[in-house]
Amino acid sequence: MGNKTFDVTSVGIMVCDVFGKTIDTFPEPGTSVFFEQMEMHPGGCAYNTGVDLARLGSRVALGGLIGDDAFGDTLLEHMRREKVDSSGVRRTGLKATSFSFVMVPASGNRRIYTSFGANGLYGPEHIDTQTVLGSRILHVGGVSMMDSLDGEPLRRLLSFARDNGVKTCVDPVYRESGREKLEDCLPYLTYFMPNNEESVFITGYTDPMDQLRFYLDKGIETVVVKLGKEGCLFSNGKAAWRMGVQPVEAVDTCGAGDAFIAGFLHGAARGWEVTQCARFATTVAAFCVSAVGTTQAVPPEETVLQYLREHPLSAEETAL
Repeated sequence: MGNKTFDVTSVGIMVCDVFGKTIDTFPEPGTSVFFEQMEMHPGGCAYNTGVDLARLGSRVALGGLIGDDAFGDTLLEHMRREKVDSSGVRRTGLKATSFSFVMVPASGNRRIYTSFGANGLYGPEHIDTQTVLGSRILHVGGVSMMDSLDGEPLRRLLSFARDNGVKTCVDPVYRESGREKLEDCLPYLTYFMPNNEESVFITGYTDPMDQLRFYLDKGIETVVVKLGKEGCLFSNGKAAWRMGVQPVEAVDTCGAGDAFIAGFLHGAARGWEVTQCARFATTVAAFCVSAVGTTQAVPPEETVLQYLREHPLSAEETAL
């Protein structure tokens, strides 16, 4: 992909996440329920994927829109610590930084309340096209949560990137009004890695193989359908494979999907073949779920590779 300043530019939603753990029940009206632990972490699809990539060793630029408030200050401070280029992160006084309250039950399968905040104003005018051109891959995280970018503006951005030799990837968030806008963008994607629930919503198919074929028929080069505890199903358009998961205890599933995407794009930016990218991505996601928070447990590339050497994953080829 030539000499580039960045391996990946990750743009899209950025959120301040407050985690409450352990929350297994909701209080009755007028009553209280106590929980053990509260932590605040930066998050959002674009932030999580970008920071995970940087922790793995990729060169990363971040882009997004945050409020001119304390939560925005927190996000920027964490970006500085994570050694990502945050020059593409803009600030606004019109909306507050997006905020989420994440309720983590004993099972790890969280519930989330989220405000749109400044993410709803993030549009093409906030994106530095020179940074996009200086990247091997453009990743857009949180599609359907950015009213000013979703739909035709996003399609134009992806088309611009592809026309200039930049590979593309988007990460959708389930939202009823975003389905048609997202579908129009699919032909402009190099990589697409939705989970099974998102794929049922997007394609109308419940069978992951039917979902995979739907995406490939749209012209996407490499597709991964994430299947939670069952692993993933993926294809490069020539063959398809199934792969399981690393057998680790899930403490918190927040950020697992973002970690998977980061692991896959980290390998793709280095020219790894698709099964190697999937093995690496699956293992990065396993590290992610081993701790509370979205990015805290993601280690450097060599740590992931060493774990893979000790705990190899096989890819089983299946009929496409």
